[in-house]
Amino acid sequence: MKIIYITDQIHLHGGAEKILIQKLNYWVEWYGYDVLLITSEQRGKKPFFHLNEKVQWVDLGINYIEGVSYFNPKNFTKFPKHYSTLKTAIHEFKPDAIFLLSLGLVRFILPLIASRFRIYNEYHTSYYGFHLGYQRLSALHKIKKNITNAAIAFVESFYTKIVFLNDAEFKHYNRKNGVIIPNFFDEIKHPVSGPKKNQAISLGRLSYQKGYDLLIDVWEIVNASVDDWTLEIYGNGENHDALQEQIRNKNLQDTIHLNKATDNVNEKLSESAFYVMSSRFETFPMVLLEAMSNALPVVSFDCPTGPASMLTPNEDSYLVPHNDVSAMAERMIFIMRNEELRNEMGQKALQNVKRFNPQAIMRQWDELIKNNI
Repeated sequence: MKIIYITDQIHLHGGAEKILIQKLNYWVEWYGYDVLLITSEQRGKKPFFHLNEKVQWVDLGINYIEGVSYFNPKNFTKFPKHYSTLKTAIHEFKPDAIFLLSLGLVRFILPLIASRFRIYNEYHTSYYGFHLGYQRLSALHKIKKNITNAAIAFVESFYTKIVFLNDAEFKHYNRKNGVIIPNFFDEIKHPVSGPKKNQAISLGRLSYQKGYDLLIDVWEIVNASVDDWTLEIYGNGENHDALQEQIRNKNLQDTIHLNKATDNVNEKLSESAFYVMSSRFETFPMVLLEAMSNALPVVSFDCPTGPASMLTPNEDSYLVPHNDVSAMAERMIFIMRNEELRNEMGQKALQNVKRFNPQAIMRQWDELIKNNI
């Protein structure tokens, strides 16, 4: 079996990038398939996560200018090279299946340059995030966005399948050729064991999406009711300074720590008591699978659209109403005061996460390809 994966880059530290690399590794290590990765924006940087040397990899070096529309002349003039080099790479490799993970122009051109092959588009971005952005547009830009969305739906009708991560995304987009395949969790080969600290933990980019400003408001309530606990946040991002100022203004700098993004995720999770997710929107937050595989119970906002499809409320987690600061504080205080409950929920999490194990999920991907050959 010969498979091509097309994406922009794999140097950024993100969930979509990590699961992509994990799938590439799995195909070559466990299935022995011939796999080619094609990127266009790697910019000479190394993958942020280990990529098996058996995976063939070519970067086209298109390097679109970030923050500028693809239709801006500065970017659109790069399009002919992207079209020709991508077409050449695909036809030389002669794949049985092509998978796309990109929101760029390549989504529109792939059915043209790969019409003789089976092509699949993967959605890794929440529709709700797009919805929030749409609400802030002017009337004219909303019309343009509606036209673009109609064009995307038309183009995607020519794909073999459109793959969504959960039922909510699947129902929202309502693609006739849509299917649902979730991501899998990162199996822990060498579990870290040790005493738990009185700390809640959260990992993610310091951005509007992740809602850490809301979490700081939550912690202000929690900190007034519970002693000797800390909130450890790991991540980098554009909101770091604003969040740090918010922490200082609330005099919480002794109990909330903004730490840099870490590569020792399992170690940091294993020493924590529970995981907290304050996101305004998600699609399929991989960090929840990582937390559960470390036997951590979860307290999360029921944000669109990821957590509800992954957690089992009141068993391995507590899902509280979207953006409800008081409700989240109440659940966090409850679980912090009950160590036995945390242990029970953590063991449930360890069992429940197994339905997202790599073997079962990759079998679905393999069947997807073989059923459409």
